Amino acid sequence: MTVLFVPTMTVEKDKRVRQVRFMIWGGVNAGKTTLINALQTTAPATARKTQMIEYLGTAIDTPGEYAELGHLRRNLQAIAADAKVLLVVQDVTRAETRIPPNFFSGFPQPIIGAVTKMDLATGAAADQATRLLRQIGVSGEIFYVSAFNGSGLDQLRQSLLTYLQ
Repeated sequence: MTVLFVPTMTVEKDKRVRQVRFMIWGGVNAGKTTLINALQTTAPATARKTQMIEYLGTAIDTPGEYAELGHLRRNLQAIAADAKVLLVVQDVTRAETRIPPNFFSGFPQPIIGAVTKMDLATGAAADQATRLLRQIGVSGEIFYVSAFNGSGLDQLRQSLLTYLQ
């Protein structure tokens, strides 16, 4: 397995070494873990249901329930302090989101988006997913990706590496 996200370290003012990470947000079954695996060139078939917040190299993987349920969302807000950039994903096959409007506008980090499962896109589904990402406060670039066929992964990987430098 070739891991393309080489852990990057930075030294804080108090001389602690801290890993630079990105955090992935999205609803249940949006493809967050599969996307992380695809970005790290792990076979997407190895993805499993994420049960808790996991630190995976330079990624912070999160359960979809934490993003969708208000009483759990605050846990992600606290963990987001460990991330240099937030990646918010929207499954192209879902016509709605449970994340409140403008939710991400209060975060200090750059917020980028990814429309996942593009190999399953039909009609105007990608446009709808883009509107949903903008509605919840994704202000940065939005990438259109498929972990299944690899489309869009190189562009997203390059963007994340740029943020993590």
